[in-house]
Amino acid sequence: MSEQLIQTLKENLVNGNIDEVSSNVKELVEKGVEGKKILDEMIAAMDIVGEKFSKNEYFLPDLILSGNAMRAGLDVILPNLKASGASFRGKVILGSVRGDVHDVGKSIVQSTLIGAGYEVFDLGVDVAPDVFAQKAIELEVDVVGASAYMTTTTAMLPKVNEALKEAGIRDKVKFVIGGAATSSAYIEWAGADGWGETAWDAVNTINNLLNK
Repeated sequence: MSEQLIQTLKENLVNGNIDEVSSNVKELVEKGVEGKKILDEMIAAMDIVGEKFSKNEYFLPDLILSGNAMRAGLDVILPNLKASGASFRGKVILGSVRGDVHDVGKSIVQSTLIGAGYEVFDLGVDVAPDVFAQKAIELEVDVVGASAYMTTTTAMLPKVNEALKEAGIRDKVKFVIGGAATSSAYIEWAGADGWGETAWDAVNTINNLLNK
């Protein structure tokens, strides 16, 4: 019975059915299914969403819907996961750099990363370089993600890298950049480890950097 419900949960995730996902997860928890198993099955479903997106079978609205459905499911099982000691694929902080108040793209990346099984902390917009470093230490993250939407704010990207170095954690974290004003050509200039053009590119980049 639980296996059938898990399959239903995965179908609802792929289809972005938020309320159904939340209900399915609650029912699975009530049936005693481990949070780790539920999380693994949800991640597998989101991998399907990623494949559909990469094949142009799904588009940005589909990605957002499934990501939001994943977040709804995670809200239900998070206490269960922490109690059982289950872990996410990794911890990520995201923020738009100092001087940049654009939030939409970053929020989409956040939802997609959560959907891919990462624990994500959103620092918001107009984030100073030293704040990226402070939060990376405080939250013990694996990845620091910085977004620049405007050409004028890309100058902050190498400063984030420098702040991570000054804090003594550059060799302990992966630094990933993104945003409308960036490209792969910015990786070396910013001192970054990777770049993502789309939300799912960001997931794949981080997966590769962390060998997930």
